[in-house]
Amino acid sequence: MKLYSENNGLIIDTSEHHTFNQGTYSRIYDYNEDTCFKVFKEANIYRPEPIIILKSLDLKNFYQIIDLLYDSNHVYSGYLMKLYQSIDKDILSDKEYLVESVNNIYDSISCLTRNNILVSDLHRNNLILTSDGIIMLDCDDFTKSKLAETSQLNNFRFKSLLTSLLFDCLVKKHNPKNLDMGIKLVQRLVEEDRYGLDHFNKTMRLYQKPIDYFNKAISRW
Repeated sequence: MKLYSENNGLIIDTSEHHTFNQGTYSRIYDYNEDTCFKVFKEANIYRPEPIIILKSLDLKNFYQIIDLLYDSNHVYSGYLMKLYQSIDKDILSDKEYLVESVNNIYDSISCLTRNNILVSDLHRNNLILTSDGIIMLDCDDFTKSKLAETSQLNNFRFKSLLTSLLFDCLVKKHNPKNLDMGIKLVQRLVEEDRYGLDHFNKTMRLYQKPIDYFNKAISRW
């Protein structure tokens, strides 16, 4: 299958590249050491307009779209993107890394909200830990939506995403004896504010490491 880039004049033959990951709706191929490309398994799964807007925005800690890809009939078929290398990291032991990444992702989602873009697949599997921070990627399910609805749903999904991220690290890296207490502490940290991250940021400023917040509360249980 040959794909044509929108702006860079590239012609990509998928048969010449290796598939290193795939999901229900797409496959990801290597392109070079810094770049990969995603190809949708079926035509017309997603519309290109939200991705075009995403590409034009300077979103922090969001995956970088380099160019859109089309088939020979000019049907939107995927995109070329920056390649990110994952690392194994205990985010609850690095406050600067966690707080900066979380706030940047929140700001990026807020920017999408202001552009009336609803992000339907904000979930833990679309987060990757890199040496430069936590990166949100593979969010292909973007739709244009009314602002009020977009704000509410994007905020709800972000809070669910953050809850999953923190609890996942708490369980895998720190193995708390009381899981029920652990999830309650995560929810209290994330959901205290209906919108925004004021409570999260204020709480993080009280501790040298994020895990100290959990250890202190659990020790009193």
